[in-house]
Amino acid sequence: MSRPFILAATATALVCAAMMLYLLVRDASPRAAGTPPAQEPPRQAEAPAPPVIETAGEWNTYHGDHLLRGVAEAKIPEAPEVLWRLKTGAPVRQTPVVHDGRLFAVTARGEVIAADLDGKELWRRELFRPDTADGKPARLGLEAPPLAFDGMVVLGSDEGVLLALDAATGEERWRRTLDGTVRGAPNWLPGVNRLFVLEQSAGVLYCLDAATGAEQWRAPGVERSDSTPSVSEKAIVFGSCAGALHVRSPENGESLFDIKIEGDGQVAGGVALDGVLAYAGARGGMMIAADTETGAILWTNEEARMEVFSTAAVNGDWVVFASHDGVVYALDRATGKTRWTHDTGGMPLSPVIVGDKVAVSADGTLFLLRLEDGAMIWSLELGDEITGPAVTRRGLYVGGEDGTIVALGDASMAGTAMPRGTGVPSVETAAVLPVNMPRGTGVPPVNDLEAAHGQ
Repeated sequence: MSRPFILAATATALVCAAMMLYLLVRDASPRAAGTPPAQEPPRQAEAPAPPVIETAGEWNTYHGDHLLRGVAEAKIPEAPEVLWRLKTGAPVRQTPVVHDGRLFAVTARGEVIAADLDGKELWRRELFRPDTADGKPARLGLEAPPLAFDGMVVLGSDEGVLLALDAATGEERWRRTLDGTVRGAPNWLPGVNRLFVLEQSAGVLYCLDAATGAEQWRAPGVERSDSTPSVSEKAIVFGSCAGALHVRSPENGESLFDIKIEGDGQVAGGVALDGVLAYAGARGGMMIAADTETGAILWTNEEARMEVFSTAAVNGDWVVFASHDGVVYALDRATGKTRWTHDTGGMPLSPVIVGDKVAVSADGTLFLLRLEDGAMIWSLELGDEITGPAVTRRGLYVGGEDGTIVALGDASMAGTAMPRGTGVPSVETAAVLPVNMPRGTGVPPVNDLEAAHGQ
């Protein structure tokens, strides 16, 4: 197992423990799938009746759109088939993204690969540091999930280099060096020519011009932040090791609220944002709902027995998240009460709500669960380690530690190309048959933060 919960929890805990000077040891006891907990979480207020979200065929960030809601409008078959596998030549440890009919993935070798949705490689680009001590080329460390939007792919790196590539050709449009490492995904706001990205060590939030990379403003640091910011017209929301959710103005970075999370409240994953309500997991096993207009915490669910560093999927009446205890939890969105649980037997990553199903990866297995009650519909072991899924109307896409990208879906749809920018299938290319690929070695990644993001 290349991302065991002990490694992920311990490595990330050591960093935040040095800052916060405390850790909690939580009691663990077995829990069966579909069994509700004995105790309800505290209820502080009721959220307004939520709408059901409908999305197009894009998957711009590791968790869907700029709000990180993890929702896909798609009809996934109950037993998806492997449509194709693409060799990348190096481990793919971050969820692929899909934009304008193309899929983009980063590898552990510092490469970006573009493919069409039938598995044909379109281009690949090696990315290097601008300078090294010995003058020899050195690849960038691409541990941050990519972002794809408006005809470009944006990438952050361990070296603090943020760069934008042309989505069609892979040519570099611009690059900018920030003051520290980037481990969370960059993000954007549709219709606004701006990018938002967090520097890790101090939690400094940058706003850049999307066309040029020029800095527009930066907000003061809050403390170490491994989070990806979610962005709406009214607020940018992210978490940090300060044990809080930070709400900033997208206009100028002004601090609107710092919403304190009591207990072990460090937030390392992305924050799902819908309307004015934010949903975030924390180290102490909590999932919270907070109002970004008032700064109030509406409810807290404390059922998870270990860290919640995944990003929640939020749609309709549901909030679905995963914990390092191996369990997927589904909550009533209005009250925070647990509706069901499902033990994956591994370390699940950020789940996705796909119609009446939940898609979630755990170790090397992809699961489909029934949204209504958490019952397992289907599962398939794809290797020793896979990423969380990207989901479009064409199917599901995961990267693997074995150096492959795998597409799964309805075999009758294989070879139908999605017109760029629409997400609607048409018939333009020939069918692609599944390719048998050996499983990978399962060598664990050296970076602790990939598991912390729960991607």
